[in-house]
Amino acid sequence: MAKTDNVENTSVDVEALQEQLRKENEYIIKNKRVRRQSRRRTIIIILLIFLLIMALLAGVTYSLMQFVEDSNFRVSVSHTDTAVLSLSKDYNFTNPTSVLDISAPQNMDNCTLCNYIDQKILDIYNTDGSYKGEGTKEYFIATTFYLKNTGRNEINYREIISLDRAMKDMDKAIRVMMIKDIEPPDDEQYGTITVYAAAKCDAAGNTLTDEEGNPLREEVVPPGGTMSAYIPANVSDYEKFNFNEEDIREDGVWMTKTFADDGYVINNVAEPPLKPGQVIKYSIVIWLEGQDAQCVDDILGGQVKLAVEFALDQ
Repeated sequence: MAKTDNVENTSVDVEALQEQLRKENEYIIKNKRVRRQSRRRTIIIILLIFLLIMALLAGVTYSLMQFVEDSNFRVSVSHTDTAVLSLSKDYNFTNPTSVLDISAPQNMDNCTLCNYIDQKILDIYNTDGSYKGEGTKEYFIATTFYLKNTGRNEINYREIISLDRAMKDMDKAIRVMMIKDIEPPDDEQYGTITVYAAAKCDAAGNTLTDEEGNPLREEVVPPGGTMSAYIPANVSDYEKFNFNEEDIREDGVWMTKTFADDGYVINNVAEPPLKPGQVIKYSIVIWLEGQDAQCVDDILGGQVKLAVEFALDQ
């Protein structure tokens, strides 16, 4: 009987051992499967994080590229079946083109024409292409270029400066100066200067009007603080330039021309018509006038985007 019991006990022990081994093997297999799944999930998470980082970097790069691009402004002539307008950075039209891209600072702080830009007007006027002198990296944009009638007939054309974007009312504090010289280069006489600006506003930003409902014109440099009304006749750098009589107030103060309407600084037929082969010299200066009442901290971070175009007046 004892032997039989031992055999039975041994059989039971073997079966128990086999069951234990089966469970351990099953546990090991499950554990390996869990580890593989865990490693797989970890790899997927790492890849997702990597792709997310790359997407964010691509987005930032794209935004920076857009920001740089939007800081520039473009000068162009409209395309027609018989193109007769051409642009150039020099009077001799060494490299004629239909488009000129003008670089601009990414961030432009306020300054004033008075006792700052006015001292650089002659240098700007005498520099072909983008002016890269002091102040153009922080305070203002300036360029000189040439427009030519390459056709055989006299043409009427439009001068257009569009205000493609204006954020945080920054357009109410900028100034756009155009110097137009319709004659060949002359050391004795330069072009005519016109400055454009938004209409005069009250403290709330509402446009002020006269008794007839016409928007009030802003001074080129409004008086304020220790600075009095700006009279260009007192600045020797303007001696060879011309001014429109209607832009000089009775007391001699220099006044701006009001923006044409929403979306345009200027949009009018140029005078006089352009003769065949005639070249007109344009200089454009853009700045944020620190003396303007609308030049306040609230406009920090604002943007203004301009574009210049010359089009045939059909």
